Amino acid sequence: MAIKGIMIAGTSSGSGKTTVSAGIMRALSDKGMRVQPFKVGPDYIDPGFHRIASGNIPHNLDPVMGSDATVREIYYHNSEGGDISIVEGVMGLYDGAPGNKFRGSSFDVARILGLPVILIVDISSSGQSAAATVMGFRDMDKRVNIAGVIMNRAGSDYHCSMVGDAIEHFTGIKVIGCIKRGEDLKIKSRYLGLVTTAEKATGETYFQNLSQQIAKSVDLDSIIRISSKYRTIWKGSKRIYNLKMKERARIGIAYNEAFSFYYAENIEILEKFGGIPVYFDPIRDKTLPDIDGLYLGGGYPELHARELSENKTIMWEIRNKISNGMPVFAECGGYMYLSESITVDKGNFPMVGAIPATVYMKGLSLGYREAAAASDCAILEKGKRIRGHEFHYSRIEFKGDQKPAYEFKNGELEGYNYMGLTAGYLHVYFPSNQNAARRFVLRCRDYRKQNPES
Repeated sequence: MAIKGIMIAGTSSGSGKTTVSAGIMRALSDKGMRVQPFKVGPDYIDPGFHRIASGNIPHNLDPVMGSDATVREIYYHNSEGGDISIVEGVMGLYDGAPGNKFRGSSFDVARILGLPVILIVDISSSGQSAAATVMGFRDMDKRVNIAGVIMNRAGSDYHCSMVGDAIEHFTGIKVIGCIKRGEDLKIKSRYLGLVTTAEKATGETYFQNLSQQIAKSVDLDSIIRISSKYRTIWKGSKRIYNLKMKERARIGIAYNEAFSFYYAENIEILEKFGGIPVYFDPIRDKTLPDIDGLYLGGGYPELHARELSENKTIMWEIRNKISNGMPVFAECGGYMYLSESITVDKGNFPMVGAIPATVYMKGLSLGYREAAAASDCAILEKGKRIRGHEFHYSRIEFKGDQKPAYEFKNGELEGYNYMGLTAGYLHVYFPSNQNAARRFVLRCRDYRKQNPES
């Protein structure tokens, strides 16, 4: 089956990729098209806007945490049956993993998938010089196919015309849109990126207005034509979506404004091996649902520490389940939540207390990681490896022995592993080692057999 798709990339972070991408997704959806969204890289937040804009589940495409093969399979499998696939890039077009030329960049994913690129150029502080910027992006690597340009943050119709004429004259690339400055189109942001959709700060009215603005400012028919002209076919074998087992275990997944960072592929691979996701809210739910294991993802627990700490009954139940050996897998925000307390804004808020450590806010830790299990744990046998990503502004301070979960390539030990609990700052990517998801589901199944009344 031929897949129609485009990559929307920027010249840099902050060029307006997410706003423009979400706007195009909604505008095409409003025309009756089934739009399948994707995001390059390990980002959790932008896909939330894609989901609301398109009405479909977004997926991450990351050849650093995964591989070329996983990128292709995720893209083609989830594009089947759609009218157009739209991939939002990451940072600038050529920005990828450090020390590895372009690897993991928007360009790299466009190359892997054979996608044409629509380049977003912020022209707020430039005139004809924007043409030199586009020319440089076009010529930096001849494998790139920049099929169109959208100018963003223009000051006037004249500004659009002047810069657009220069770009088309000097580069030969068609300008297919010009969006004027508009504070009402900005999405709120904070230190880890945009404010998440789980926090409901951006409502339906915003997306309706955005769709109307994009429909007036961007030639949507040109986007459809470009995606049709360069449509691609995949003939690879499936390794992620190749089976789905019968129900084996019910896995509780924390989801609310404090915990919303989950890769779609992680949930789908748990389901593949028989895991049944059961979502619950650690702020509002007073008890856990009927479950055999827990998956506590990342998010912003520090911003909701007071509310989390006030729900003592569910924290007590989680701590009790962990003491009883229930398999629990926690990442970043979930790791913080399981500690004894979180200190933020001069306040100290008690948490679950299953990990003998306290959390405080201090500086950024960011980057791709490859980890080996420091000992047998809920997701990995000792020495087995998995890839993932870290992105956090907090630190954890242990009281006594740490009992680390992971060992990184540089020898650094990270996380906490005790009984059925495996936790750490690392956001793991199950496509890099599907046995980790399988092992966790089987551990949850075994827990149910040993504790039928739990």
